Amino acid sequence: MDIDIHHGDGVEEAFYTTDRVMTVSFHKFGDYFPGTGDIGDVGHSKGKYYSLNVPLDDGIDDESYQSLFKPIMGKVMEVFNPGAVVLQCGADSLSGDRLGCFNLSIKGHAECVRFMRSFNVPLLLLGGGGYTIRNVARCWCYEVCNRGVSFMGENPHLLCLSTFLLFVVLLIPITLSD
Repeated sequence: MDIDIHHGDGVEEAFYTTDRVMTVSFHKFGDYFPGTGDIGDVGHSKGKYYSLNVPLDDGIDDESYQSLFKPIMGKVMEVFNPGAVVLQCGADSLSGDRLGCFNLSIKGHAECVRFMRSFNVPLLLLGGGGYTIRNVARCWCYEVCNRGVSFMGENPHLLCLSTFLLFVVLLIPITLSD
């Protein structure tokens, strides 16, 4: 699942012909890079209807975004019933991003994470786009550290890839044995 402002074209393409993975992308569509992600792009062969694109217009705010995100993802979770979710949390969908054109607040962005956690399936959060670095840091810190986001266990396991300010948070308990 991808909430980056850009269409998740590479991930979609990798799984376009399989029914083993469902891809969902909420993104800016039209005259915007990469120019893919039409609502009619739904997969092919065995993968037909396992790709879902939600093309959005400039300026979408928290309330409008959530009015689409929650019912769509609720239905995806009900019908597809995944064993795990990978959520790409690109911060370029935030208001004030140098390249983005959406109007999401950090709290609105984090609400997507909170909502996906409510399904109680393993969730892997991936950092992604974001071109106003202070907003990127604020957003990801809020999403990872805010007590409003319910993690399994007290301390999420965090791996920082410092050069690109990307992170991976594994939200499942890890037991180490001797």
